[in-house]
Amino acid sequence: MSTVRLLVQTGPSGRPVHEDVPAVAEGSGWRLTASPGLAMGAAAGDLLTVAPDHSFTVVERGGNIAVHVSAPAEAAADLSSLRAAVERMGGRCDGVGWTRDRTASLTVFTIPLSAGWSAIESAMNAYQAKVPTGEWYYVNVYDPADDTTPLNWWL
Repeated sequence: MSTVRLLVQTGPSGRPVHEDVPAVAEGSGWRLTASPGLAMGAAAGDLLTVAPDHSFTVVERGGNIAVHVSAPAEAAADLSSLRAAVERMGGRCDGVGWTRDRTASLTVFTIPLSAGWSAIESAMNAYQAKVPTGEWYYVNVYDPADDTTPLNWWL
C-alpha cells in the first residue's frame, strides 16, 4: 500500500508534524484511499497536490465527508453502534487511534456526501447523546485555517 506524507501543522518546537495517509499516485498528484486522522481539509477520494514541504492542496474532491469521533475507552459499544450507522449510510471506518494512555480513541469515518447532511449529523448527534464526553467534528467541511468558514466544495 502506498502512502503520501502530509503536513499536519508546525509543532510547538517549530518542527513539522506529518501524517502518512494511504493514497495512490495519480498523474502529478495523490488520490487518498482513506481519510486522514490528523491532516485537516481532505477526505478519502480527494486528489491532492503535495508540495516539497508536504503541505497540500485539494485539486479535486472525491465526494466524501470525513468525520473524526473521539471516544473514551469505556464507550466502545456506543462506537460500534455508530460504526454500524455509518456503514448503513454507505460509509466506512478508516481507522482508530488511541491516546498514549489508552483512555480515549480517535476514530476516522468516511461517509459519502450522498448520505445527506441530516443523516450524518443525526448519527453523530445520537452518538454524542449516548457519550456526552465524546466529540465529533467534520474534517473537510470547514477551512482548517479558522475551523468556521465552510469550504462549500459540495455546492
